[in-house]
Amino acid sequence: MSTIKRCEKIFSKMGLGSFEEVNIECLGSESNYGKDPEASAAKEVVVWSSVRHKDKNAIALWAKEIAGASTGMAPGFTTMLGGRPRPTPILRFKPFLYPKSEVSLNINGSEMKPSNTEFSNTQPSSPKEITKPIVKEGDCSFRLEELAYLRSGDKGNSANLGVICRDMRLYEALDSRLSSEAVKDFLQHLGDDLVVTKYNLPGIGAFNFVLENALGGGGVASLKSDPQGKAIGQIFSDFIIDGLKDKDHYLN
Repeated sequence: MSTIKRCEKIFSKMGLGSFEEVNIECLGSESNYGKDPEASAAKEVVVWSSVRHKDKNAIALWAKEIAGASTGMAPGFTTMLGGRPRPTPILRFKPFLYPKSEVSLNINGSEMKPSNTEFSNTQPSSPKEITKPIVKEGDCSFRLEELAYLRSGDKGNSANLGVICRDMRLYEALDSRLSSEAVKDFLQHLGDDLVVTKYNLPGIGAFNFVLENALGGGGVASLKSDPQGKAIGQIFSDFIIDGLKDKDHYLN
């Protein structure tokens, strides 16, 4: 952060303004695990530092300033992976609606007339989640990975988190414990404006959670080390499910 503060002092004198966004992560210290990290004695980490500014010259100046970190920063700090960073433009997906009456169509030299079909701009509403009471079945606790398969990935600035029970006998127990609020609380570090919507798939004993605003813009527009949300499933595998019987009761 000292490099960031130094850069912003220089920006102020040059009239460039402050960074629009700053992201710093310590990969190897479980910084991506939010409020539930376990690694407390990591001997080796990679510092991930990324910034956003409207002026390319400001980014170039930051790249020069941070280069000195490899030789004159904290004891034990060594080289930068990939060399000095370069300013890169952000390619952001911006969908929008445009009146079809203003668009002329021409296919293989033949003019096409747009249809008069009108489409609604109303978005379908999300399913209303039914909160189910948690029934204590026993005194055992398990990591979610022991009870379910997990997979995650990106959809723009949102991420999908899929959870599939290892056995259908676990569906009701996981359904009551994996509420959208519980998931949001565990993954709150992904963003202050995180929105979680839960979809039940009882036919296959699964749940799909849509995590809106979880990826810092997503893809190349994101400053995060995991802009596609591929690690979210692994992180969430540490969610603790308690109040169950012995695991053999469900998986044998």
